[in-house]
Amino acid sequence: MTDESIREVQLDRALRQALIAPELPKNFRQRLVAALARSAPEDVARLRQRLERERLEQLVELRDDSTRLKLKTLGALIGGAFSAGVGTTLAWPWISATFAPHGDFALLAINVGVGLAIALSSWLQRAGHVPWER
Repeated sequence: MTDESIREVQLDRALRQALIAPELPKNFRQRLVAALARSAPEDVARLRQRLERERLEQLVELRDDSTRLKLKTLGALIGGAFSAGVGTTLAWPWISATFAPHGDFALLAINVGVGLAIALSSWLQRAGHVPWER
């Protein structure tokens, strides 16, 4: 015997000692067989149809949720890119005048800071620290 089969035998013995099986009515087996014979073909077919219908409904719902998430993500990316472009176009004259020879580095630092702030807020939201609703 292997260690696993020895453990299974020991577990079975312990369970038999700890758990007492309830007594069944005298005609339990006959009633069980009769109930299975009465309900077997039709109920199984109906159950199979119902479960298949539920599975298809769940798949449709999952596909719809996935499509909705993809559209929201695409909209956020397009909106973010547009906003970044407009912000850069409007802020560039001021940044280049204020930071003269290092304007491009200042713009890069500002963009990195904004990106890190967005990433931090997203991380906090996923971690459950900030309960934002959208």
